[in-house]
Amino acid sequence: MIAHLDTAELSALLKDFHLLTGIKIVIFDADYNELIAFPPSHCPFCRKMQTTPRCRRKCTESNLQSFRHCQKTGRMIIYHCHAGLIEAAAPLMDNGILLGYIMFGQITDTRDDEQLKLLIEAAFERFHLPPEPDLQACLRITRKSTEQIRAAARILEACTFYVLLKRLMYARRQNFSRNLDAYLRSRLTEDLTADQIAADFQISRSRLYASCGKYLGMGIASYIKKLRLEKAKELLTQTDLTVSQVAMEAGFSDYNYFCRIFKKETGLPAGKYRTLYS
Repeated sequence: MIAHLDTAELSALLKDFHLLTGIKIVIFDADYNELIAFPPSHCPFCRKMQTTPRCRRKCTESNLQSFRHCQKTGRMIIYHCHAGLIEAAAPLMDNGILLGYIMFGQITDTRDDEQLKLLIEAAFERFHLPPEPDLQACLRITRKSTEQIRAAARILEACTFYVLLKRLMYARRQNFSRNLDAYLRSRLTEDLTADQIAADFQISRSRLYASCGKYLGMGIASYIKKLRLEKAKELLTQTDLTVSQVAMEAGFSDYNYFCRIFKKETGLPAGKYRTLYS
């Protein structure tokens, strides 16, 4: 879905964010793949936690849960990850098209060393990790006050607008009609809904309607009906299927509706159309 990614400028932006806040920041694409991060490495505590497959899986699940919230609400979220650290994620939306996510993390609002030590040791114990000999390194988690975290979150949200305004990332639109056409043709016999199509294309339903009007010249329901009628005409003239079978293969679950709409659109009953054009 991403047509352009200005890696150099995005890297500079993430580096500036870290220089200003001291917080790790990452950009993911819409498929949850990490694209750019600064700093590129995890903090010592997270590196330790990443040494087991179970913990890596939990880290991924934490990310996915926040990303799905962003996709569903279109808004930023601040949350605690499974290990107790604070993270934030915001969606990167290009005119309704989800490009990916920008997030920061691996920070805590725990100021007291003893409290932070207990948090770290509890996480190690929960995942059956051996005690860390260099616990002081793990204690070097970035610490921020609640006010600083909220301020960083606002800056993170501002970064999303900057990325889109400067066109550091943008979506591939020229292939929308071709991609939609291929998607629908392969699923004509399914119960196609605007909500499902929008979800699969990772755009809002309103954006789907707007794009169909712009690129197809009609609504999504009308376009699906058009493709199903085209399929029915093809089956009527190129196969020996019965009319009822043609209706089903073209995606019309209601035979009577198919007969009615086919005659309305072509001026001929399906059987007569077959006789004239086969």
